[in-house]
Amino acid sequence: MSNNDILFCRKAVVNQASATVAYYILHPKTSTDTHDSLFLSSLFVDVNITEITQQKTIYIKTSLDELQVLPLQNNIHAVFFLEATELTQANLEILSDLRLQGHVLGISNPSPSDFSVEFFNIFTHVHFSLSRMPIDEVIARLDAPLLELKTVWINRVETAEQYSVLQDRFPMGQFSGDFIHKMTSVKGKRILAYQAILIDLLVELKKPEISLKRLAECIERDPTLTYRIIKLTHSVMYRSHFNVSNAQRAIEIIGIRDLIKWVSLVMLGSVSGKPACLFTMALSRACFCSNVSALLFPKLDGAFLVGLFSYLPSFLDEELGVLLKDLPLEDNIKIALLDLKGNLGSVLKIVKAYEAGQWSKIPFEHLANQEITQETLRELYVKSLKDAREMGAF
Repeated sequence: MSNNDILFCRKAVVNQASATVAYYILHPKTSTDTHDSLFLSSLFVDVNITEITQQKTIYIKTSLDELQVLPLQNNIHAVFFLEATELTQANLEILSDLRLQGHVLGISNPSPSDFSVEFFNIFTHVHFSLSRMPIDEVIARLDAPLLELKTVWINRVETAEQYSVLQDRFPMGQFSGDFIHKMTSVKGKRILAYQAILIDLLVELKKPEISLKRLAECIERDPTLTYRIIKLTHSVMYRSHFNVSNAQRAIEIIGIRDLIKWVSLVMLGSVSGKPACLFTMALSRACFCSNVSALLFPKLDGAFLVGLFSYLPSFLDEELGVLLKDLPLEDNIKIALLDLKGNLGSVLKIVKAYEAGQWSKIPFEHLANQEITQETLRELYVKSLKDAREMGAF
């Protein structure tokens, strides 16, 4: 594996209000992998870091040895977390030097009784993982006076119930984990109206003769949707110089092929009660699926929708099978979503494995036959973050 073939993904870290305050950078890390020592330098040198951070803080777990050889990064705000079990009181001088150089340090899973007050004063952040200890133990450790002034980050929060407990206990805390996908919302009339519009549009698009007028009538049932579709025609993606005043003219500019994509984005973006990062995650996955599919299966359509609709359960709080039952989608899209089968299913499987940091599940040997390397996949991932940011602005 070359320096460029180092994989990573980002995970949102949110505050009590579910707003994204930082990104946690997940990367392969094993004690026997000699290339891990190259990860940080590769990340900051070979990757467009601004596309990853989007002006937010990044959290990186690392080792003391790795951090000592890393030059200070003045263009980003990064917090480097060191595992408490890998530190001793004898490291105090080295840690002090790193702080003097300008590094911002955090300590992971510490026991307050293990280190001195002077030692803990080196760290501005403290991190606990619920995969390492139960929530009651985390709360008990954070009650210690030594940690009460630290910025708290709790990872591997799996359920909405855990998140609720931690929100109440640590109102200034920061949290990450699968709970982001599982938060419940109160669905209003608007999202139900969008679902009905989406179904009607899909029905119209399956007809032998597609009527732009009937498509426009579907969209014009909702003023907000109409406004955003018309507004889209003036974005950098379409660059229309015409005065577009109705949905039918907007459809002519956008094109029938992209219509469902944009209507679906408006629908998901209108769901209340969800953290903003969930929409970004769904859009990033859709772009990632589209980019991977373009290389593997250049003539295949539907990858964007597969990626986007794979997030439907997280937005609408229903099983995917129930949600897809009423949507007249192409069979290959439904099979990909429900069974991860077919070409689109294989794309979604690769993308989900990458996003989860389960890189060992990605068939790199098979992908190499199509000249897709680890570096290629990493670049597609970063590109998807950029594409999602641009699309989300419309």
